[in-house]
Amino acid sequence: MSAEQKNPTRKALYIAISSVFAGVVILLLAASCTLSWCWKNRDTNETKRAARKAASLQLREAKPEQVLATLKRLVDEKSRHIWYLPAEERKQSKWKFWNIRWGDLPRVSVDYVGQLTEDQFIRFSGDGAQTPANVPLLKDLLAFSADLLKNPELSKSAAQALSERRLDGFFLSNDFAGAIALLEKEGLPNRTPAWAKATAAKLRAHKAMEAKDWQEACTQMLAFIDFMLSDEQKDFEDCDPTTGIVYSRDWVVARNYLRCSAFMKSAGDAAKSAAYRDLAGTFFKTALEKAKEDESSLKVLVQEMKDADFPVAPEAKPAETK
Repeated sequence: MSAEQKNPTRKALYIAISSVFAGVVILLLAASCTLSWCWKNRDTNETKRAARKAASLQLREAKPEQVLATLKRLVDEKSRHIWYLPAEERKQSKWKFWNIRWGDLPRVSVDYVGQLTEDQFIRFSGDGAQTPANVPLLKDLLAFSADLLKNPELSKSAAQALSERRLDGFFLSNDFAGAIALLEKEGLPNRTPAWAKATAAKLRAHKAMEAKDWQEACTQMLAFIDFMLSDEQKDFEDCDPTTGIVYSRDWVVARNYLRCSAFMKSAGDAAKSAAYRDLAGTFFKTALEKAKEDESSLKVLVQEMKDADFPVAPEAKPAETK
C-alpha cells in the first residue's frame, strides 16, 4: 500500500479519536456543570429556615378567615427539592456513589405545620379580658389538628405539644365534651392518668354549672381539689404568661373551695357552703405567705381576697407605690 493510500486512513482515524475525546470532554463538562448546579441548589439548613420563615410570614399576614386554608395548603404543598445524602445515610442505599437526590417534597415539615397550628391556637385564644376567644376559628383549628395528628410524618414530641394546645382550644370554645373525650380516650402522653382524670373532673364541673346542677358541680370540683392536694402536685406553680402572676397550689385550691361554697349556697345547703368557705380562707392564708416576696402576685391575691370579703392582715398587704 502506498503512502498516499495510508495517509487518508490515518487522518480518518485521528478525526474519529479526536471526536470521541471531544465528546467525552463535553459530557464531563456537562456532568460537572449539572452536579455543580445541583450542589449549589441543594437543600441546606439555610434553605429550610427560609422556607419555614416564608410559611410563618404567610400565616402572620393571613386574615383570620384565610388561616385554615393556609394551613391546609402547607400540608399539601410540594416543591422541587435537591438534597445530598450524607455518608451514614448512604450506607443504607444501593446507590453507593450517587449521593445527590431530587424530587417533590413537602415545602415545610409536618412538625413545623404542627408548630404553626399551635401558634394559631394562641392567636385566637384571646387574652381573657378585653379580647375574647374566637370560638369559630378555634373549632376549625380543632378539626384541622385532629387530622394533622393522624399524619404519620408528625413526630411524637410534636403530637404531644399539639394535643396540649387542643385541650386549651376545647376549653376556650366551651366544648367540654370534646375536652373530656380527649383526656379519657386519646389521653396526653406527657401527662399522668391522675392529672387527666382530675382535669376531666374540673371540666365536668363546668358542664354541671351550665346545667345549674350545683351538687354535681361541687362533687366534680372536690375531685379536682383532691388531686391538687396530692403529692403529685406538691410543687405546683402556674405562671400566667400574659400577666406574670404566679399562682401557687394553695391559691388554686382556695379559689376552688370558694367555688364549692358558691355551688352549695345555690343548692340551698348553708352549712356546707360555710364549711367550704372556711377551707378557702385557710388556703388563702397559706397562699399569702407563699406570695409575700412577689409583689405583683401578692397585689392580685390581696384584691381577690378583699373582693370575696376575706380579711387580710396589714403586714400581708403589698407596699404602697408612691
